[in-house]
Amino acid sequence: MTYPDPPVPLPAARITTIAAGTSLWRIHSAARGAADLNPAPRPRPRVGGRYDSLDGSYAYLYVGDSPAAAVAETLCRSLPVGQSPRLIPRVRIAGRVLSELQTTRAVRVVDLTGTGAARINAEVWLTKCDPSGYLHTRRWAAAILAANPDADGIGFRPRHDENTLSWMLAAPPDVPSHPAVVAVGGVIPLDSADGHHLLGALLTPHNAALAP
Repeated sequence: MTYPDPPVPLPAARITTIAAGTSLWRIHSAARGAADLNPAPRPRPRVGGRYDSLDGSYAYLYVGDSPAAAVAETLCRSLPVGQSPRLIPRVRIAGRVLSELQTTRAVRVVDLTGTGAARINAEVWLTKCDPSGYLHTRRWAAAILAANPDADGIGFRPRHDENTLSWMLAAPPDVPSHPAVVAVGGVIPLDSADGHHLLGALLTPHNAALAP
């Protein structure tokens, strides 16, 4: 598929707000704090996430509105659909944890759900393409953030779960952790009895499971 470049200028986007005190969820390396940003440039399409920075011009982190959203976006977004069940290698959860965060202020995001992508002259691929299109989605992310400098990030629905919400939150590359979120509650190691129990429940709706 051929993906278009973002138009110049970018049409006005729809901005929505995550209220202060909202719980957010994230799967991340146990070596990182729950609110830590990733400043690494991602110039290769199959390394990293959908809206990572191509050139390191911003740092980023991904959060969801629930543990289900975190699992859908982190573990299930690239699972092939031609398997039954869809198996997740154990290495994907090694050293990773599920953390709860909370917003410390209102967080403004460019909303790509519903008609949000169409408003900026994009199609559904912007939130649904597989990793082969990530160089293009990252170009669009950079254009969206540049055109909306007061926005904290981008809101979208996980590729394989329309019932949940995910957000990519961005900040300057020299900021170590996002100033609008703070870790709260406990941390669940995914490769533990509690983690396996939680994943079992959350992966079943995806017809997915941990590999033996």
